[in-house]
Amino acid sequence: MPIYEYTALNATGKKIKGLVDADTLRSARTKLRGQNIFPTDIKESIKAAKDNKQNVKNFFGDRVSLKELTVATRLLATLSNAGLPLVAALNALSDQVESPTLKRNIVDIKERVEQGSALAKALAAYPKVFPRLYVNMVQSGEASGTLDTILDNLADYYEAQMELRRKISSALFYPILMFGFCTLVVIGLVTFVVPNIVEIFIKQKIDLPLPTRAVIGLSNALTGYWWAIIGGIALVITLIRYYYRQPKGREWFDAKLLKAPLFGPIYKKIATARVASTLGTLLNGGVELLQALDIVKNIVGNVHMRKALEEARDGVREGRSLAKELAKSGYFPNLLSQMVAIGEKSGKMENMLSKAGKSFTSEVNAAIAGLTSLIEPLMMIVLGGLVFSIVISVLMPMTKLMQAVRPGG
Repeated sequence: MPIYEYTALNATGKKIKGLVDADTLRSARTKLRGQNIFPTDIKESIKAAKDNKQNVKNFFGDRVSLKELTVATRLLATLSNAGLPLVAALNALSDQVESPTLKRNIVDIKERVEQGSALAKALAAYPKVFPRLYVNMVQSGEASGTLDTILDNLADYYEAQMELRRKISSALFYPILMFGFCTLVVIGLVTFVVPNIVEIFIKQKIDLPLPTRAVIGLSNALTGYWWAIIGGIALVITLIRYYYRQPKGREWFDAKLLKAPLFGPIYKKIATARVASTLGTLLNGGVELLQALDIVKNIVGNVHMRKALEEARDGVREGRSLAKELAKSGYFPNLLSQMVAIGEKSGKMENMLSKAGKSFTSEVNAAIAGLTSLIEPLMMIVLGGLVFSIVISVLMPMTKLMQAVRPGG
C-alpha cells in the first residue's frame, strides 16, 4: 500500500504535515477528511515508494532490529515527556525513524490511535515488531496514566539488553578472528608450503619419517579432496541443525549447554540476568506477577529453563513462594532465589529483581572478560603447537638430506 505525504489544515485551521497510507490518492484524501484533516497538498512519498519496491519483503512481516526499536522507544518517550499528545508524538516519530518497516507500522499505529484505539492494542497488531513484553508494559502505562515513565523504562531495558549483547559480541570477536587466522595459516602451510619442500625430499629418494608422511597425507587430502571436506562439513552442520530443531534434539543440546565446562556457568548467568531484569521491568511497570512470568518464560531460549519458569508460574498460581520454586528447579543461581525471597518479604520484589539483573550482568561481563583472557593464550599455544609440528615434520627429513649431500656422507 502506498504512503502519501501531505500538507493540510486541521479542524482549528492550523497547518500540519504528515504521512498517510491508502490504496489511491483519492482514498488518502477521503481518509484524511474523515479525520477532520483537509489536505492542501498531497503526493506519494518518493522515499516511501522507493522503499516499498526495495523492501516489499520487510513490509510483510520482517522483524525490526533491537537497535531500531530501542531508538524509536527512546524518541517516543522523549516526545511524550515533552508534553506532546500521543498522536502528534507518533506523527513526529514516523518522520524520524529510518527503517521502512517501522515507519510504515508507526503510521498505521498513529491512524489506529486517531480512530480511538488504545496504543497497546495498536502495537499488538505487529507482534513481530513489538513483543508481548512491550505491549503489556504500554497497556499498564495507559491504565495507570504513566505512559511516559513506562516508555522510559522500556528504553532503559532495551538499551541494557543491547549493551549486554554488544559486550558478548566484542568479547567473542577476537577469539573467533584468531581461530579463523590460525586455520588459514595451517591450511596455507600444509597446502602450499609443505608440498614444495617435500617434493625435494621425494626426488632425493629420502625415506620420510612418520610425522612427515602424516603431513603429506593431510596436504594431499586438502588439495585433492577439498570439495568432499567442505561438503562433509556442510552435511554435518545441516544434520546437527535438523536434530536441534527436533524436540528431543533441542532438549539434549540445551542440557549439554547448561553443563558445559567454562561456557555453562556463563550461559546460565546470561539467561538469569535477562530473566531478572525483564521480570523486574514488568513488575515495575505494573504488570501482575503471573502475567509477567508468562511473558518472561518466552524470552528464555533454553527449554529446560523455560520449563522451570512455567513450573514456577504454576506454583505461584497455587500460592507457593516464587523464591522456593526457582530454587527447586536447580537451573538458576541461589543468589536469585535469595534476592527474590527478600523481595517477597519486603514487598519490593521489582526493586530486588532489578538489582539482581544488574548484579548478574556485572558477573557476566567479568566472566566473559576472564574467559577471553584465557582463550587468547590457549589459541596462541595451539597455533604454536601446530606450526611447530609442521616445521618439525619438514626438518626431520632435511637432516637426512644434508647428510646425503655432505662429502663422504
